[in-house]
Amino acid sequence: MDLWNFLFDSDYKQRVDIESLRTTSRDYRRDKLRHRRELDDQSVRIEELEEQVGELALLCRTLLTTLRESGAIDPKRFETVMREIDLEDGVEDGKITRNQSDDDDSVPPSIDVW
Repeated sequence: MDLWNFLFDSDYKQRVDIESLRTTSRDYRRDKLRHRRELDDQSVRIEELEEQVGELALLCRTLLTTLRESGAIDPKRFETVMREIDLEDGVEDGKITRNQSDDDDSVPPSIDVW
């Protein structure tokens, strides 16, 4: 501490330090709450996606079982067509890689059976 600060150490300077710490603490708490809300929002979104995946899996299984039992589908032909569709995106990875620019993530798809 230099002589100037020693001689003129004042309540004002302490008050400024206290207010600065208070502001920093308030900002930290606000950021922490915002981060917690973002995590909660992500958890809700994950639950929604898991629900949609479950619905789609049930729908696909029901369709395939019905088609197979009725004899309306040839399993080998089905595998061939599935591989062709899989390759449309250029990668054989067992899934459709969607084009991000075509889809609007803010609106979840509606799954209505009938």
